[in-house]
Amino acid sequence: MLEATHGPWSSRLKCILAAGVAAGLADMVYATVRSLMAAGSADTPWRAVASGWIGRSAQGGGPAPVILGLATHFGLAILMAAVWVLAVRGVAPAQRRRWVAATAYGLSLYAVMYCLVLPLRWPSAFPRWEGWGSVFDVLAHLGVGLIIAWVAGRPAVDNPPPHGART
Repeated sequence: MLEATHGPWSSRLKCILAAGVAAGLADMVYATVRSLMAAGSADTPWRAVASGWIGRSAQGGGPAPVILGLATHFGLAILMAAVWVLAVRGVAPAQRRRWVAATAYGLSLYAVMYCLVLPLRWPSAFPRWEGWGSVFDVLAHLGVGLIIAWVAGRPAVDNPPPHGART
């Protein structure tokens, strides 16, 4: 039992959760601000995410669809962090050049989201390029990749002290 709560998998899980939540928070702020700047509301992005599960009913229904959208958003951010942590752990070049790898990862996150995920959900609307709005979307995904790498690479997250050690 001790191994399950304090072993290498526990360390990786904490690393994944910390990186996913940090990246999810940053991206949540970006999406919310972008929606507000486009004369939308703060809940518009999260209702759109929830519509992937419940369709058009996400546009009504009080706060439940917003909560579903945010839960989905953070679930995806944690999944993105898990892919990074598990993929980079044993790859020496990615460890040595973490920021280059993180930049490439952020670009790949953008490509997957805008060339695969969104077109599957809204085939008539994606892929598309909207000038500066799309530039900011690319930068936001770069930021997500960099935040995941930074948080996952922090010594306190990546290499916690042994159980029982004083910190």
